[in-house]
Amino acid sequence: MTLQLERYETDALLRDGSSIHIRAIRADDKDRLQEHFHALGFDSVRFRFLGAKKDLTPAELRYFTELDFSRHVGLVAVRQHDGEEQFIGVGRYICAENDHRRAEFALAVVDAWQGRGVGTLLMEHLCRIASAEGVERFEADILATNRKMFDVLAALGFRVAEKTRAGVVHAWFPIEPMAETVARATSTRAPGRRALISVAPHLLEAAPMKRGVR
Repeated sequence: MTLQLERYETDALLRDGSSIHIRAIRADDKDRLQEHFHALGFDSVRFRFLGAKKDLTPAELRYFTELDFSRHVGLVAVRQHDGEEQFIGVGRYICAENDHRRAEFALAVVDAWQGRGVGTLLMEHLCRIASAEGVERFEADILATNRKMFDVLAALGFRVAEKTRAGVVHAWFPIEPMAETVARATSTRAPGRRALISVAPHLLEAAPMKRGVR
């Protein structure tokens, strides 16, 4: 367990200037995570899990919330609603079993908050953590119709390599935003926002991971 990551938390600004809280996911977040899942629309669930799904099982809730913060790191974007925490976005990465330099990532943002920068913020923080932990490459299986995910990656300036099979794109990229994107983000980001960390100067030519992010 990496205690520093287990306690990770920060405030962040969305594109419209409103503030949200980003923190590490905890073992006591199971009910909040299930509520977040139920707030996802049909397409959002399909994009996240590559198929239809009605609930997260007890085993999945344990897997998604009881993390070691070494191989498996998870963050949540939170807002306060009626005095209670409400998840509006969840992001995570899981390192390959045989290569800690490679990790598969996943994002899910509730429909009402999509397009406001929640997913982009979660990716920024996941990349910052991953780079500090020695991860050099992110990858994921993404439905070809999930253009919002590709838009997030493009907005962050990542160089994405792709292989498509049966409507599913296996995308991978080094955790290294393009220099001009970093410069633009640094000059235009709202007060309190931090710039991305640039790491991994080359795209690793490794075989795709066999285990997906569940």
